[in-house]
Amino acid sequence: MSKKIQLDDESFASLLFLFNKNQQKYINDALAEYGLNINQASFIVKMFYSKDYLCQDDLVESSYLSKSGVAKSLKDLEEKEYVLRERLDDNKRKYVLLLSAKGEAMIPIIEKINNDWEEKMGLDKVNKNFMRTFRSLTKKSIKLNK
Repeated sequence: MSKKIQLDDESFASLLFLFNKNQQKYINDALAEYGLNINQASFIVKMFYSKDYLCQDDLVESSYLSKSGVAKSLKDLEEKEYVLRERLDDNKRKYVLLLSAKGEAMIPIIEKINNDWEEKMGLDKVNKNFMRTFRSLTKKSIKLNK
């Protein structure tokens, strides 16, 4: 017998936290068969859609994860042959990150998993004004913590 979920007295921040944690669980569960997690999938997507070459520091800055956490994820992606590292000619200590064919093949899979989540949650029906406001609030929260 399942308990009724009571969230009536939860703050907006608590609801966001619960929503995000459940999204992460859903996506992590779906990615498990590929040996990936949500952070690694986000790195693959960022590399795919980036107009410039990305390096590890770029992912640290954009993901708000620790350097060691990003390094560990990238090492795992490299070992599983989703990502390649290449040295920059002008800087022997800096590597750029490139997607392998295997990494590129994950893009439609990752997007389908994310789209399935959003559809199941009804996010395609969310008011555009709400999304605009929420993006603005998200930007403010990022600026507040820089």
